[in-house]
Amino acid sequence: MQYEAELSSLIAQALGAQPFSLEMTAEELQEWIERPKDSKLGDLAFPCFRLAKALRKAPPQIAGMLLEQLSPEALQAAGFEKGVAAGPYLNFFLARAGLAADLVPGILSGNYLARRPQRDEKVMVEYSQPNTHKAFHVGHIRNASLGDSVARLLEWQGHEVVPVNYIGDEGTHVAKCLWHLREHFAGEWPETQRGEFLGEQYSAATEKLNLDTLTRAARPGVRAAKVLKVQAHPENPKWLVSEVELDGETLQVLVGAAGFAPGDLVPYAKPGMRVSGKEVGVVVRGGVESTGMLLSEKELGISERDDNIPVLPAGCSVGDEVAELYRINSALPEGRGVLEEFARRNREVSEVLQALESGAGEIYDLWKKTFDWSMEEFYRIYAWLGCRFDHFFFESEVGEPSKELVREFQAKGVFKESQGAVGADLEEFGLGFCVLIKSDGTALYATRDLSLAQRKFEEFGIDRSLYVVDSAQTLHFQQVFKCLELMGYEQASKCQHLPYAQVVLTDGKMSSRKGNSILFSQLEARLLEKINRDFLDKYVDEWPAQEVAEAAHCIAMATMRYGMLNQLHGSKIVFDLDEWSAQTGNTGPYLLYAYARTRSILREVGEQDTGSVDWSLVTHETEADVLGWLADYHRVVERASDALLPQVLCTYLYELSRKFSRMYDKCSVMHAETGELRATRMQLIDATGLVIQHGLGLLGIRTIERM
Repeated sequence: MQYEAELSSLIAQALGAQPFSLEMTAEELQEWIERPKDSKLGDLAFPCFRLAKALRKAPPQIAGMLLEQLSPEALQAAGFEKGVAAGPYLNFFLARAGLAADLVPGILSGNYLARRPQRDEKVMVEYSQPNTHKAFHVGHIRNASLGDSVARLLEWQGHEVVPVNYIGDEGTHVAKCLWHLREHFAGEWPETQRGEFLGEQYSAATEKLNLDTLTRAARPGVRAAKVLKVQAHPENPKWLVSEVELDGETLQVLVGAAGFAPGDLVPYAKPGMRVSGKEVGVVVRGGVESTGMLLSEKELGISERDDNIPVLPAGCSVGDEVAELYRINSALPEGRGVLEEFARRNREVSEVLQALESGAGEIYDLWKKTFDWSMEEFYRIYAWLGCRFDHFFFESEVGEPSKELVREFQAKGVFKESQGAVGADLEEFGLGFCVLIKSDGTALYATRDLSLAQRKFEEFGIDRSLYVVDSAQTLHFQQVFKCLELMGYEQASKCQHLPYAQVVLTDGKMSSRKGNSILFSQLEARLLEKINRDFLDKYVDEWPAQEVAEAAHCIAMATMRYGMLNQLHGSKIVFDLDEWSAQTGNTGPYLLYAYARTRSILREVGEQDTGSVDWSLVTHETEADVLGWLADYHRVVERASDALLPQVLCTYLYELSRKFSRMYDKCSVMHAETGELRATRMQLIDATGLVIQHGLGLLGIRTIERM
């Protein structure tokens, strides 16, 4: 970046003189300097079209005139071989010998890769945020990888960084898990992978608490009504006007499906109910009033037909719950009704939740024990992934304080009551009404996040707060940050949500509730089996067992981290183990191999005679390409850090690895013509490897010396 500073200073001087007389600072101009996509066009480029309006000249004309003002002597003194006008751009070529003499020794000494000067900003990065009593699966790795890498990037850029985790250790999901564990699990409790065991209990609980598992027609409140009359609509031949009897009333209902006749019993939903996401009401169609609705087979959930109103089974009576008529007997205790059983199960979960909130007793003791199981597993996974956390927050710590905080600011007039609930009216900001305390006194997630933010500001003294959370929570954080602003926290303007899309399987979305996630233990086993088979089995008798195991872990971690990070945040990731673990292409294993190849070359030629290093010998275009790319490292890391986008660094490292491969193919080290050339190329290869290693480290990926 020193070359950019020198160049921008020269351009600023030229623009300030005749014939331009345009006052601009070197700092302003440095922001404009680019790196050409094709290195053959130059190492740095200045876009003259950005001056066209101020100078009232065509960009190519500006480029030519500006080049005339930049003397060859001044360019050479700044480290440039030449400048070339190319359309609206001025392209500049660095003097390779000087660049190499500045750059490579700095990389080899560690100065170039040393952490940047300390900045006066303390940044907290909150990431991962798993729920206890649920299993950690492959989808969680995107958040963990992204948050950890962002923290590493910011820290290397000189920020004081505090990486933290916020664990969801209370709530309905915990109650469901403990309910199933206590009421329905009859086996032996496991000694290993107990966090995943709890996840299995949660999935089993949600299955039992799903009405679909008890009846084919999971529509509570839909009841049998008797058809009295059916006739055509007076205006629209596609509609029927029916009259049905229920609870002694005669109701008129418009229907867009057939299959029923007077005397039949059919499923009826009264106004106020919700069916297929829509509220049932009283409407007028073509001058005919319709009250409620008759459900098609699809709306009832018993088939995909939406053109047929099902006639209910023989033996049922007017007013019967339709859910009961389609009960799944094998899922129910004999003699117990569908809705009765469904209500009983949910009531038991509520009782478990109340017992947890009491903070004492058998259920509370079971929670403490199983909480430890979850955390033990999280700690192990984070160690495997190489994630760092300086502090753990827990949801259970902020529940009651969060309600007190809201009441405090309600008294100050910041929050207000509406229909029994307390919240923030954010309508004028386009954010609706943010409910913070429900009418039953329950605190919501936004409430807890306000209390958590207060702790971050006051206890940790942070200036900037990053929340790495999936994009589904965007509105939530907009509301939270606006509430913090209204509460008077200056740091609210530096609170930032870093959203990302979810990880999915080739057959769709993963879900802990559905139990179709790839659990971490399953992923770990599959990864290590594949990596050992594809990479390491052939070295089992040659390498020490510990080195093989360490290499397998590093390749597995590179596979997952790079696969997760080499993405734009808004891109949905389809997890593909075979593609991510490939030995060639844009993958983590390929970058590990590139680094290991640099070490292998140095070992192979290390015993050969070499002379002194002579950077004037760096003349091949592939060597020049690598040098230019190495010189761009600081700028790339700064861009990745500012954008909170590790993918920028992934792209850089992949391109650097490819350029190194081309250089090695064209410029032999082993068969270099002279010892001086061999020594020079060895240092360039060594420096390339160190930059790859450092960049991978910022992605949280550890390198291995051979592969």
